[in-house]
Amino acid sequence: MRCAAAAAAAAASAFVLLAGCAGGDGSEEPAADTVTTAGTGDELGSEWEPKDTPEATSGGLRLEDAQRILDDARFAEAELGLTVDEDYDRESGLHTPTAAYCSGEGDAVDEHRIARSQRWWANEAWDSGQPGGYTVGVEVVYYEPGGVTGTMAVFGAVPDVCPSVGYDSGSSVTYSPGEAPAGLPAGTVALRDEWVYPSGQDAPGMMVAIPVGDLIGFLYIRGDQPAVDEHGGELARLLAGNLEKADAEIQESQ
Repeated sequence: MRCAAAAAAAAASAFVLLAGCAGGDGSEEPAADTVTTAGTGDELGSEWEPKDTPEATSGGLRLEDAQRILDDARFAEAELGLTVDEDYDRESGLHTPTAAYCSGEGDAVDEHRIARSQRWWANEAWDSGQPGGYTVGVEVVYYEPGGVTGTMAVFGAVPDVCPSVGYDSGSSVTYSPGEAPAGLPAGTVALRDEWVYPSGQDAPGMMVAIPVGDLIGFLYIRGDQPAVDEHGGELARLLAGNLEKADAEIQESQ
């Protein structure tokens, strides 16, 4: 999950993130209820609803089936050997933004989302603050035609648009271009994100956006650098395989 901005043309219809963060255990991205609509000041909290979405997509796929496919594409606990982070509040669904990596202006590409699934996991060392700790988040999003291209452009522009972001919690993050792990689909984009928490703890990480058909799978991993380097590529390739299966199932259902 997150806020990013790209071209000035998109900024006119962008979202604006007002206040910083959610949680204090590494989940410092802006929460869904801190978002307003640019130029109106209307809160996108309890009164805000995502745009009306029909029960079936334009291709005839039922939304409940699309959501199941996305949920299946997420990692299962058996695949990771990690514990689900139940405290992380970026739940599945369209109420939580995806393109929300900056604390300033966001991008309206999220309006092209049809369905979204997300979950976070952590190992015991991360929970206890021990060496070797890392946390993993996966977000799988199904887009209307054209939504993948726009979102990938926004994601890739994050280091230029907001190289450093500070949050009200006292946490901060610095973004920089990364190198996509080997063996991933064409068009995959990787970024490095370096987090510093109020305690002074730092958590380097990697974010990988993997486009497959009308899907994007986002892998977020952060923690001790050796753990990130060891597991990042393997998890990205596992997610890519899940996305290919999900895309095939979507195509067969339309």
